[in-house]
Amino acid sequence: MAAERMLRFVERDQNYPAKRSAEERARDFREIAQRYAAPDADAQAARCSQCGVPYCSVHCPLHNHIPDWLRLTAEGRLREAYELSNATSTMPEICGRICPQDRLCEGNCVIEFSGHGAVTIGSVEKYITDTAWAEGWVEPVDVGPATGQSVGIIGAGPAGLTAAEY
Repeated sequence: MAAERMLRFVERDQNYPAKRSAEERARDFREIAQRYAAPDADAQAARCSQCGVPYCSVHCPLHNHIPDWLRLTAEGRLREAYELSNATSTMPEICGRICPQDRLCEGNCVIEFSGHGAVTIGSVEKYITDTAWAEGWVEPVDVGPATGQSVGIIGAGPAGLTAAEY
């Protein structure tokens, strides 16, 4: 049953959420890209080929379990998708918006190289986390007790910010 929902990249084109016009964006600080509707997010997640070596995860600085949460999204299991997305990233709601997916996960998607256009990973991640916030699934991170030791974090990318949180 799950297999029927996946591998849809041949019959479904890559489809990013619509972007707001430049004139509209010049008047406010709201997001550029609109949010997926549930059927669109499910359809894009179902385009994942579930390849044997997930280069999307390999090229993600956080090594997110991208194919797994794409499969869960395609199956309509959004809470599980969110929990899995959150397991390797303390801020998936940020990464879905500002991480340079075109160079990282989406830029290394296997179906991108087959000419079908990459899975819209960042937009699906944004949809998952926006849904988690709307449904009240997001819980505060429990930070352990102070150890009296400190470390230096070089860089302010997703991996550095995640390390700094702990």
